[in-house]
Amino acid sequence: MNNMIRKAVLVPMAFLTLFSLFGCGKPRDERAAEEILKSMQKKYGEEFVLDGIGGSWGTMNNNTLKAIVRPKNDPTLKVPVEITKDFKQIYDQYLNQRVARNEEPKIQELARKYWPDARIDIANDTRLTYPEENDTSMSYTEFLKLYPMNTQLISIYLDGSNYVDEQGSMDQEEELDKYLEFAELLTEHHYVSSTVTWVFLTPEGYKRLDEARSSSSSVNVHLLNMEKKTGEILIATMVGYKLNAQGQIKETRAEINSYFDTWKEKRIESLGQRGGA
Repeated sequence: MNNMIRKAVLVPMAFLTLFSLFGCGKPRDERAAEEILKSMQKKYGEEFVLDGIGGSWGTMNNNTLKAIVRPKNDPTLKVPVEITKDFKQIYDQYLNQRVARNEEPKIQELARKYWPDARIDIANDTRLTYPEENDTSMSYTEFLKLYPMNTQLISIYLDGSNYVDEQGSMDQEEELDKYLEFAELLTEHHYVSSTVTWVFLTPEGYKRLDEARSSSSSVNVHLLNMEKKTGEILIATMVGYKLNAQGQIKETRAEINSYFDTWKEKRIESLGQRGGA
């Protein structure tokens, strides 16, 4: 009986000792999350919430954990963060996302001169570079000077029913003329080093934009995943081009025009789902 009592006491004590050796009983990811949120609040002066953590996929090296956080005051922003496994260094791309969000209403106003139903989503891609600055009020021009390798990803979402006829055709030449003028307008406002994509959605896809922006993935990925899940087409056509640092379009007019033809079959299929074509 005494041996049984001794074991009943010693075994739990052994487990407690192990827990104390590995971080006072808290799992590594939980401790990492606490450090990330504390560091982000100190750096930017605002609160964040954790959206997910774990794994080393897509990280700078195998010595880091990857996480996604969102600012409490704007949960539609998804911010990539990495923390070294010793918790000593934290890298984040909140500045990328905040600078992009600050520019969205400005670029949306420019876009609506040509497409009144335009809704804009922007991201800044500094690749594997994580900005160190914390001035979230800086302009895109200031940001690009600091990070010339950046590409501004501008997505212009439109209700495709306003641009596609009953046969699934679009006025491609008129659209192209507007795209070329819009490139000049972007350059005039210093929105260079950008990839611009027009995403023509079905009416149902256009209704789902807010849902897609709040999802755990990008807008396009979320909508395409919904297409796979439901079989209902949400993205009918995507057309775009790249602007270099001087505001010049990299693609030829013929190359841009070819995107319309590539997507025509899907436009026709989407019309068929809605009782047209």
